[in-house]
Amino acid sequence: MKKVVFLFLLSFFFVGTYGQFGIKVGANTTTLKITGGDMIENVKDAQWGFNAGIFYRLKVAMLYIQPEAYFSTVSGSYKYGEDLNNKDLYDLDLNRIDIPIIVGMKLGLVRFHVAPVAFFTISNDTEIKELEDAMKSTTWGYQAGVGIDLLKKLTIDVRYEGSLSDFTDDNITIGGHTLNPSAKSSAFLLSLGFMF
Repeated sequence: MKKVVFLFLLSFFFVGTYGQFGIKVGANTTTLKITGGDMIENVKDAQWGFNAGIFYRLKVAMLYIQPEAYFSTVSGSYKYGEDLNNKDLYDLDLNRIDIPIIVGMKLGLVRFHVAPVAFFTISNDTEIKELEDAMKSTTWGYQAGVGIDLLKKLTIDVRYEGSLSDFTDDNITIGGHTLNPSAKSSAFLLSLGFMF
């Protein structure tokens, strides 16, 4: 009897579950926040980047799970200098692979979702070599947003993204000064996807 109940529940799960593979492309606007003493100062101007990748949506009734993997570019600016009244402006550019695991619910036409995100930095570029070398290869963040599906094929998503961990190491020595910076970013993402 237990086997019959188990098989019935298992078949119900598979009947009510199906998945779709998709591709996506989008734009993001990122704000970089760096703190760590008087020598580093963040510039709050948001800068544009892009993202492109793949996803797989697994639906169970009103709920869905959607793992994604996409390439993204993140840029920001900061000021650094020993003269606290005359700092130089520097750019910071990151190329990453982002892997969010979306958990969402669809209510009518609208989807609501949240996700933990792993960020894997594959390259970074800034003019201060010590800061570039101190960039972590893996950091963590979160996303929350809304989306709609059109014609059962097109998806449009708007998300907010934040950092849960710093993307630089502690105790960076630059020009004989040891800094303990905190570097995080926040972003708004807009993406368009196509499901097969």
